[in-house]
Amino acid sequence: MNKRNNPKSRFVLEEENGIVVASLKDERDYSLQHTIHNMPHPRIRAPRRTKAQIEQDTIFMAAVYHETQEEFLSKNINVINQEINKHVQEIRKTLKRMQSLTHYVVTAQEVLDKIKKST
Repeated sequence: MNKRNNPKSRFVLEEENGIVVASLKDERDYSLQHTIHNMPHPRIRAPRRTKAQIEQDTIFMAAVYHETQEEFLSKNINVINQEINKHVQEIRKTLKRMQSLTHYVVTAQEVLDKIKKST
């Protein structure tokens, strides 16, 4: 068993009328609070299927793969859950990158303040 204590972190993304606030609270690393104004709405092509569309598609696709509708749906749900897991992992990687950038900003600001004081 791994005896390493994993730190807790919490990421919150709030959006309202083009104002985006990203905050990260981390027990062992830099936390951040970042506000962006006039951010455009993210545009992706991900139409949401209706229940009727899913039922119709499943009947057809199950026949193509020579499976029952239940078998096809179960497999498809597992595949979609794996896709969600990949996106969550990408978000986690992005948060680590954001922490690294935050560390740079904090450290660079300290250096800048030190330079300003000495001049």
